[in-house]
Amino acid sequence: MTVQDPASVQETTADDADKTRYAVKATKQQSPITTSLKADVVDGMLIKQRYLLESKIGSGGMSDIYRATDTFLQKAGVADYTVAIKVLQPQYVNQPEALQLLLQEAHKTQQLSHPNIVRVFDVDSDQQHHFIVMEFLDGESLEQVIKRYKPKGLPLKSACNLLQQIADALNFAHQIGIVHADLKPANIMVNRAGVVKVLDFGVSQTLQLNHDIYAAEQQSQTAPLSGYTPAYASPQLLAGNTPCVADDLFSFACLSYELLTSKHPFERLPADKAAAQNKQAMKPAHINLLQWQALKRALQFDTKLRNTSITELMQRFTQQLWQPVAVAATVIMFAWGGWHYYQQQQSVVKQFEQKTALLDAQQQQFQRLFEASPAEVLAAVSESPDRAIPHEALLRLQQERILNHFEQQVDQLLSDRSFTYPNYPEIERILAQATTLYPDSHHLAELSNNMQRSKQTAIEVLRARLNQLLVNQQYQAQSDAPDPFTVHAELQRIDGRYKIIPDTAESDAYISAFNDAVATNNAQALQQLIKVGQLLFAGSELTAPLVEQGQQLAAAVDAMTQYQQSVAAGNDAEFPYQAAEVFYQHSFSLLENELGASIKAADVDTVYDKLQQYNSLVPADFSLHVSLRRKLADKYLSLSGELLQSNQVRTAERLMRRANELMSSIAS
Repeated sequence: MTVQDPASVQETTADDADKTRYAVKATKQQSPITTSLKADVVDGMLIKQRYLLESKIGSGGMSDIYRATDTFLQKAGVADYTVAIKVLQPQYVNQPEALQLLLQEAHKTQQLSHPNIVRVFDVDSDQQHHFIVMEFLDGESLEQVIKRYKPKGLPLKSACNLLQQIADALNFAHQIGIVHADLKPANIMVNRAGVVKVLDFGVSQTLQLNHDIYAAEQQSQTAPLSGYTPAYASPQLLAGNTPCVADDLFSFACLSYELLTSKHPFERLPADKAAAQNKQAMKPAHINLLQWQALKRALQFDTKLRNTSITELMQRFTQQLWQPVAVAATVIMFAWGGWHYYQQQQSVVKQFEQKTALLDAQQQQFQRLFEASPAEVLAAVSESPDRAIPHEALLRLQQERILNHFEQQVDQLLSDRSFTYPNYPEIERILAQATTLYPDSHHLAELSNNMQRSKQTAIEVLRARLNQLLVNQQYQAQSDAPDPFTVHAELQRIDGRYKIIPDTAESDAYISAFNDAVATNNAQALQQLIKVGQLLFAGSELTAPLVEQGQQLAAAVDAMTQYQQSVAAGNDAEFPYQAAEVFYQHSFSLLENELGASIKAADVDTVYDKLQQYNSLVPADFSLHVSLRRKLADKYLSLSGELLQSNQVRTAERLMRRANELMSSIAS
């Protein structure tokens, strides 16, 4: 609550503008506040041996509000025994004005017996606890309703359902001479049945003596008091004039605009400041021009221009567009006889007719979509570039059906047995679309979390299976069993962004298998290792050099694999000399290095024996084989000469015979 001396001028912030502000007219000085309560008001306290306080549910300027049980009604077997207790705060107990305000509020509200005004049952005191017993409202404030429908506001029909009830309450109060003067969304409740209740009658022209950090210091606590909220008060109230029906009309127009747009008409500026800055409210998107003219008239800063009523405004809101159009057209036709002017008026009528036709078309489309299937509604929404208001209303009205539609799509994907695991990317796409339409759905959030957990479990199972295959060096593609290629494909199908990073054991196994295949010239094994390496091991620092080596050998390995498979099948195949040079280069280089390091005849014989193993693998004219035989012959001749010098004639002769054998094979 904010306290203000009308003679002073203070800046008003956006937050401050939404708080009830009170004007104080100075009178005699009030004596200091003193309290002497016997006990503090706490949850579980029994007041007047009847009302059991359950929990504190709110605070006003000078009162705290509790949910309570009427034990008398409860014992009597009455079903509705929950009430709200409004208790005067301790610091105001000894202030006669505060108690008078509490009594005045109870008295005025008891006068207002209306379905849309909160009921007051009793006012009493117990051990200096002064309190009002009121109807308990289970629902939400109009302020919360407005926030829930941001940023587009409520559809006109839904807004009118709430506004009509507020209008009925205000008109009833005006009829018996009471002006609310502090009408705002926070003072209006909507219960679970959609029934509106207007609160805080009776305090509209009195001050709740509660200090506020935004307020000027109080000058008097016994002064005549009046209350208003700057963001919803008319300029006349802000100027300190006596509240009247026109002030309630202005406040009603402000909250009507806010219901329809989720925005304050003047950006939450007090009306006097908005008028000084020449602020103009923009037309709400989903009311017609005649309805806007009526609302704009009710929002006028000048009382003389605000020449309408709450009843007239509601009649305009609920009136069909064709009725005023027909009246306007009739008046135009009979009021003016000139043909030229008649043509001008016909243009106006045509514009009205076009607007009427447009509204009719929109209404028909809305009705058609309301009766359409969820798939058709979703298609219509996706085709709309900006999710128009009727679509927002359709989505809310058909929320349960549309959510069931999305859930059925997910269930179909989960039950699809075409693959081992569900199509999680498609499920995520469906849930993302649903969440975009219903971001506040707890059911969707829970469903999405369950899908994420299921997806993560599937990834962990497949990754463990892949680890087992890689560690056991099972790189071959299988037609009837899992292999690295099929497991990788499943992982990518589940999550295309999932990256496989081999661990140390997987990398060590790959390195060992690759080196063994190279050492044994196993082309078929190398072929699979190259494919697996490119698929899984290219990004690992440990295996990247081998993968690169494999890519350089790939063409040669493929050619040698094809040759070996053809020979194994008993077919005549042409030896791939060029590919073989690349494929066998490493093995023959190792033999040449071993030969170069040989000193004794036995070492040279070892190289000779190893070379003989290639006789069945490569032709005699294979260049690497021919070159190594020549080098072996030269080595044998060199050693035999050394042995002759040391009189080892028999060994020297054996080496010379082997050298001649090698040279003869080359010559042939």
